[in-house]
Amino acid sequence: MPMIQNDLFGKQVRHAAPESPAPEMVEMARARLRATLDLVARAETMPWTDLLAIIREDNAFRFAKDLLPPEEAAILWADFDAHMDRLYAVMNAGKEPDLGD
Repeated sequence: MPMIQNDLFGKQVRHAAPESPAPEMVEMARARLRATLDLVARAETMPWTDLLAIIREDNAFRFAKDLLPPEEAAILWADFDAHMDRLYAVMNAGKEPDLGD
C-alpha cells in the first residue's frame, strides 16, 4: 500500500510500502546468524583478531537480524550481544590504564 509523504518543497511523494524479504533471504540470514551466534557462544576469546573484522561481523549480525520476525530477532540479538560483551571484556582484560595511587 503506497504511503503519501510531503517532501521538503511541499510536493506529495508516493513511497511504496516496504516489501517482506523473500523466504530464501530470511532462511539465509537465519542460518548465518545462528552460525555466528554458535561461534561466539563457544569462543573463549574474540574469534576475530582484526578490529575491522569484529566491527564488520557485529554490523552484519545487527542488520541481518532485521530480516527475521521481530521476536526471533530480539532473542538472537540479546544472546549475541551478551556473548560479544563477554568477549570484549576478555579482549580488554588488563588493558585498563594504571591511574596510580
